[in-house]
Amino acid sequence: MKITNLAPKVSSYDFMRYLCASLAKNKNVIIDPNSIVDKVFNFKKTSKSEFSYLFDDIEFRASIDSVVSYDINEGINNLQTFGIIGKLNPTYEKIVIYLTDQDAESILTACDETTRNAILELANTF
Repeated sequence: MKITNLAPKVSSYDFMRYLCASLAKNKNVIIDPNSIVDKVFNFKKTSKSEFSYLFDDIEFRASIDSVVSYDINEGINNLQTFGIIGKLNPTYEKIVIYLTDQDAESILTACDETTRNAILELANTF
């Protein structure tokens, strides 16, 4: 019997938190918010099946010319609320990650090595 009410191994919020920590470790702290969903979606399509659990809590809606994810956008909003990221005014065209190397490392130590390697691989595409 397969149980379908299990919580995902990595929530969408944790996914975004790990991604921001990985980007900070790579010294990539100013990000175009429009590119995040596209890069994550492309990584999902091309990644190994062993990484599929990373996307259990993230839904994508793809149309002919764009990809949208309300889960990723909600994760970004939550990270902004907690002060991990900020958006540059006045048009919010860039996201700034406010994590030191030590903060980023402490976030990444909370996940297992497989998750950490996958997220670091994704961060390298930015």
